[in-house]
Amino acid sequence: MIYHLLSEVEPFSEYHGGALSRWAGNGLRGDELSTIVCPWADVTWGFPEHRVWSLAGLRNYAAWSRILRPRSAIPLRLALLRTVFEPLFAKLKRGDTVYIHNRPEVALALRSMCRRKGAHIVLHLQNSHLLTVPLRYQALLDVDAMVFCSSFLKREALGYSERANTAVVIPNGADEKCFFPAKTIPKGGPPKPVCLFVGRLVPEKGIHIFVEALRLLLEKDVSVTGRIIGSTGFGHNRASPYVDRIKTNLPTNVEFAEYLSGDRLAEEFRQATIFCCPSVFNEPFGMVNVEAMATRISVVASAVGGIPEIFQHGGGILVRPGSATALANALESLLENPEKREELAEQGYKSYKSQFRWQQIRRQYLDVVRQWMPMAA
Repeated sequence: MIYHLLSEVEPFSEYHGGALSRWAGNGLRGDELSTIVCPWADVTWGFPEHRVWSLAGLRNYAAWSRILRPRSAIPLRLALLRTVFEPLFAKLKRGDTVYIHNRPEVALALRSMCRRKGAHIVLHLQNSHLLTVPLRYQALLDVDAMVFCSSFLKREALGYSERANTAVVIPNGADEKCFFPAKTIPKGGPPKPVCLFVGRLVPEKGIHIFVEALRLLLEKDVSVTGRIIGSTGFGHNRASPYVDRIKTNLPTNVEFAEYLSGDRLAEEFRQATIFCCPSVFNEPFGMVNVEAMATRISVVASAVGGIPEIFQHGGGILVRPGSATALANALESLLENPEKREELAEQGYKSYKSQFRWQQIRRQYLDVVRQWMPMAA
């Protein structure tokens, strides 16, 4: 059995979950050898009940982890995690695999028990969390395999952890049953072009840069609507001081929409003219860019973190992060050049089909776990 451990803040839900939930929901469909272990779950991914295990202790750990955040509290966190996962220890058998998503401290906490049980450990990282582990604990990070979602994350970790040297890079993907091109493309595009942003409404995602770029386009009388879809967290539409400040001085060509997921979100991609990812931090990957490519629209994105890897075979224009002027210029160049948009859209769609379909990603994942579970399929 392969136990996939989501983080304490990651429900297994298409609507309320984030990147980890989407990875598990798409990558593990039909896999009867895997069980999802999570703080809570709903039925939106369509998994049978016996394959999803809601572990109440993870919800309690989420509250305690905020209190035990200082590095000096790591021993207490590890002790608490061992208690949280006692029900898992009781089920573990020799040859099982514990596949940990995004939490190095969980790998540290479970290593001794897994070794005693004869179970294997995989650590799959979607963020820079490995760099938060104090160096004195690095030698204790005893995992059988390490996976990163981008070469950027692997490079970032190389000088920090010896384990990163043998790590595997497996990108994220987009579900082609949900994210696919529009069946008909209106001649000349929609009546008024739409530039779409999708993501968490937090400063590092660069929404303020997106809004200022749209303001510059408005001042130049460029016809376009900026549409923002997201929330401060997954699955709700709560306000925040950051979003409130943006909304108090919103240009007339920008609108906020409700939080969406799944098919409704994919339809928003299909209705857009250009997708925009204006992140101002080292984005580990940027799954929304792949979803845009899968729906066959051109992209303008910041040249940060793992984003350039996604577009190494075309599909988008990369701009300097944090510059509203650079972003506005790139958007304007595409808005005024339908042929260029079409060229980038086709490049991106071909790249998606060759690299970022979940079937391909699942094969790469299976190559990792087949080392110990040759029956995995």
